[in-house]
Amino acid sequence: MQHELIEDSDKSNPIDVREVARKALSRLLEPLAGFVLDSGLSTGDLNSIFREAAVKSAAAKQLDDANRINISGIAATTGIPRAEISRILKAPQKRSEKNIDSQQKTTNRILAAWHEDPRFTAPSGQPAELKIYGRGQSFESLVKKYGRGIPVRAVLDELLRASAIEVLPSQKIRAKASMAVYRGMSSRAVKAFGDTASELLSTMLLNMRKPEATKFIANVSDASVSSSFLPLFRKEISSKSADFLADVQESLHQKPPKHAAKQKLKSLARVSLTVFYHESLDTGGRSSPRVASKRRNFRRES
Repeated sequence: MQHELIEDSDKSNPIDVREVARKALSRLLEPLAGFVLDSGLSTGDLNSIFREAAVKSAAAKQLDDANRINISGIAATTGIPRAEISRILKAPQKRSEKNIDSQQKTTNRILAAWHEDPRFTAPSGQPAELKIYGRGQSFESLVKKYGRGIPVRAVLDELLRASAIEVLPSQKIRAKASMAVYRGMSSRAVKAFGDTASELLSTMLLNMRKPEATKFIANVSDASVSSSFLPLFRKEISSKSADFLADVQESLHQKPPKHAAKQKLKSLARVSLTVFYHESLDTGGRSSPRVASKRRNFRRES
């Protein structure tokens, strides 16, 4: 019923669609922003990649509708200047090193300088173990030079959270990585995230664009389950989902009927099916309690 009311409102007032879209996009971008930052990218990277994606999406839609690309039309749709659109279409994957460096996360810029600036490296060329505060070869000096005004302790906490550094018993800091990438963000995991999320979002978008030819998407939501029952429920869902996907896999690999085998297939369609389980803590409108970890204090040497 709610979906029908939104559709009726859309027809009488298109502005309502944009407002609903803003709220939906805000919810969508929150986990996406987490993925961006955990992967070692920056908001500047996200903006640049989005502009490229917007141009390619608009161009693909033009090719689908009119079999030609109109740069002025893309500019009118996206608000991106025509010169930038031309550059993206001519070399969509090419990005200058200067542009990449300017968009680099502050934490990654600091780590890169720690590995490259002779003032902060050891005679071996590796990052030196730095005292936290003080002049000369110190973490404080490194952050002041490359941190763009961000407090030393804030940078220290973020790098510790990303396990990119470690504090030694001597209260010196050792670099463990050249980039702040959170645990679990392996190349395989990142690729799987991109592939699965892209397939799901593309299917949902297609269903909105072409309601007369929708692909199957269904969900069960707004169900309240006791937290004590969740472990058993997760196990049951995992078992049933694994059996279901195994049956689908077997069906996809069955040989086609004889009459179909005789026909030459002009094209093949790649089919994929994803089952996912999601849960969120129902706090009745109250913020969920969090246990704050004790923050270690570091003192400047006199």
